[in-house]
Amino acid sequence: MKIFVTGHTSGIGKAVYNLAMKQGYTVAGGSRRTGFDISNTNVYSKVLDYDVLVNNAYHYTGQLELLKFVHSHWTNTPKKIINVGSWHKDTLLGRPLSRLNYNVAKKSLETYSFWISDNETLCKSMMYNPGYVDTPLAREGMNEWPISNQQHILEQSMDAEECAKTILFMIESKYKIKELTHTY
Repeated sequence: MKIFVTGHTSGIGKAVYNLAMKQGYTVAGGSRRTGFDISNTNVYSKVLDYDVLVNNAYHYTGQLELLKFVHSHWTNTPKKIINVGSWHKDTLLGRPLSRLNYNVAKKSLETYSFWISDNETLCKSMMYNPGYVDTPLAREGMNEWPISNQQHILEQSMDAEECAKTILFMIESKYKIKELTHTY
């Protein structure tokens, strides 16, 4: 099985990439650092030769557009798209307003993934919604929170390796999985 992971140089994407390699899968990755920027639709076709897309890298519109592009090409093939969302997409209370774009983007990704899942195409689209994961992107956003909240969140955070195990379970599962959510 060939797996393509977006955002594979940091955080959850890096953990998925490393675990899949360790388990013997053929794995490739793309990130801004390697010239695969999901905000640039010209790079999307690089994903099409794979069996699984782990749609992990975040961009306000890019993650959803990549899902739409890949699904339109994979609709009639038994391939999988694992979309990495966020448990926090449904929680705005107490969150900084600057994170609104993030929440909206992740909710849009989930809505489209569910639409694909409900329409019974051969290509399976699944959502993975972790709780707070201690990654560079999450820490960047956390800087806007009060210090007391930051400490509480860090004490209950998940690590990227735990997320990677869940994503690999989703990839390997023969069952239809619409969504898995981890909360803390």
